Amino acid sequence: MKILLTNTWNPTLFRVVLFALAWVSSSKMALTQTTDTLYRINERLLIDLPVFDYPFARSAARMAANKHNGEWSGNGENINAGDWLRGIESPSMGQALAVTKDLHSTNYYFNNKLWNAWLPPVGRKKYLLNRLAANATAGVADYLLAYHVMVFGPVWMHEEFHRNGLTLQGISSFDDTYYRFGGGGWAGGSVSKVKDADLIRFKAEAPEELVRSFAAGIEGQYALIRNLQKDNFFYRADHPNVAMNILLTNQAVNYVRQFQKPGYDAGIDSMNFYGKEMMDRDFVGWDLTAWVYDLHRPAEPYTDRGQHPYGEGIDRIIKRGDLTPQEDEYLLKMGKLQYLNFLSPTMIGVHRIRLNDRTRFNFALRHVLTSFGYDLGGDIFLDLNGRQWLIGMHTYHNQGQVFGGLEVERVGMQFPLGKRGLEMDARAMFWVQPEKANFYAEKGKPGGLLQIRAHFPLSEYFALYLEGEGKSEGWVSANPYLQENLSLRIGLSLDLP
Repeated sequence: MKILLTNTWNPTLFRVVLFALAWVSSSKMALTQTTDTLYRINERLLIDLPVFDYPFARSAARMAANKHNGEWSGNGENINAGDWLRGIESPSMGQALAVTKDLHSTNYYFNNKLWNAWLPPVGRKKYLLNRLAANATAGVADYLLAYHVMVFGPVWMHEEFHRNGLTLQGISSFDDTYYRFGGGGWAGGSVSKVKDADLIRFKAEAPEELVRSFAAGIEGQYALIRNLQKDNFFYRADHPNVAMNILLTNQAVNYVRQFQKPGYDAGIDSMNFYGKEMMDRDFVGWDLTAWVYDLHRPAEPYTDRGQHPYGEGIDRIIKRGDLTPQEDEYLLKMGKLQYLNFLSPTMIGVHRIRLNDRTRFNFALRHVLTSFGYDLGGDIFLDLNGRQWLIGMHTYHNQGQVFGGLEVERVGMQFPLGKRGLEMDARAMFWVQPEKANFYAEKGKPGGLLQIRAHFPLSEYFALYLEGEGKSEGWVSANPYLQENLSLRIGLSLDLP
């Protein structure tokens, strides 16, 4: 994906952000009152660092071996300790998501501390001014982190979600945001240094995985928004992230709809002109025309894209003019459905809605592109007398069929263990999805997922956690595997209240 700043921020979006901040300042639902004159704003820093994620780490080591040895993806079986270390350069979806969330959560924590000190929320007026100021300054920092610093921000995460599909195939690649550290290249949102031979094999052997890799970037953006929503609801983090919510969602919606812009195909000609060398080219170009093209043509050889117009190799980037009327119409439909992702009170800073003394809730709608089409559903966040739940509803759509799924997550279960106790989170999913994650499948295949995370306290603030996640064949947001998989993760967490 090539991310341009002109496509991520504009005057209309700026006005929307200001409107949302003003709405937050006038909303009674956003308030958590503890006395007649004092409003509580939590200063809570939540850091999650998944240090080791297996078996993805082995795939990353295999990819690193291929890159180090200059080999194609069919090799890399003999990996050594150095390859395991070099593989850190390609984190799993879960690791990339956690790092980006940690970066922006730290921004929100310090903005809350800053404005609680400068403008203590004593009385309704000062509370509202505090929230307006914190959201504004945190939004500026978010924008700078996302589109100027880039590394470890949403652009970096977007590209790492793309790379996960390549890494699982052993295909060496490079995240161009790393050029911020030097190296002479242009630090932008792109995945480069991918060989045509690897893409030819990828399409021939795993076409659904290739399609998923094209749409995985914006999948990561929506996963980040969801995880921040969970922090705000379940842990009362009070992140001032209104601007971030709108910025990321707006960028994702505009990106799906970008192919409708006049001059889209001419822009691709320009990209091709400056991508004469194979290893300088992005592996997909503009993501979504390629996504809908290969979604509808799983059996078409990758070589049918034709010769690159200005250099050696294959013409990777798909123009709107390359799409059939059916493909064009399908992508138009996806662009319209993307607007559903704006529909949540959390988008404008309302984190918890009170029903009564024992019940709080919130909700969010979701539309996410997949390897077989799309997942349309939503989440309900519930706090029932201190017991916290997430209920996710899914409908999985391919060309002609609709299947269903249910997700249930229980957060913050406490068990006695030693002096500090043990905290556990558990998630279960049950679904019927198109067979083989295929767009044309007429039959569904049942499946599911079970995930358990246990936190072992190391001190008042730090904990070691172990996580196991097993799934059957099927697509799950922010899980890189379409096939059945069992993953084990070890990490560290910080909870600084």
